[in-house]
Amino acid sequence: MTEKLGPPDYKKLARLYCMNGGFHLRLAADGSVAGAREEDEYSILRIKATSPGVVVIEGAETGLYLSMNEDGKPYASSLVTDESYFLERMEENHYNTYQSQKHGENWYVGIKKNGKMKRGPRTHIGQKAIFFLPRQVD
Repeated sequence: MTEKLGPPDYKKLARLYCMNGGFHLRLAADGSVAGAREEDEYSILRIKATSPGVVVIEGAETGLYLSMNEDGKPYASSLVTDESYFLERMEENHYNTYQSQKHGENWYVGIKKNGKMKRGPRTHIGQKAIFFLPRQVD
């Protein structure tokens, strides 16, 4: 018996560890986005480059995509939209930042000290909340 397998997926699986409070970015099955200290299947992400410096972030378990709406609120979408593209940049401290490509000059993905998501307009470069360390998952 042979199975037809799809094309291999060469995207590495990772968890995004936030400098602020030790949270991992988590895309839950209900579409919520938050930080979580415990590692579970919803914190495993697939970061896909779509062009140089531009990525989409997909929950490996849910298939939902991290997005940011016009109010700067992060949410999980079942489809890739223009709100799902982020500018990925490695900063001088070797942490990555993820800036909304569509909204706001300086709107970043960020996690507050309590694990809730920070709205884009309340973020700026230099805040601990916006620095993420990709941790590869085996």
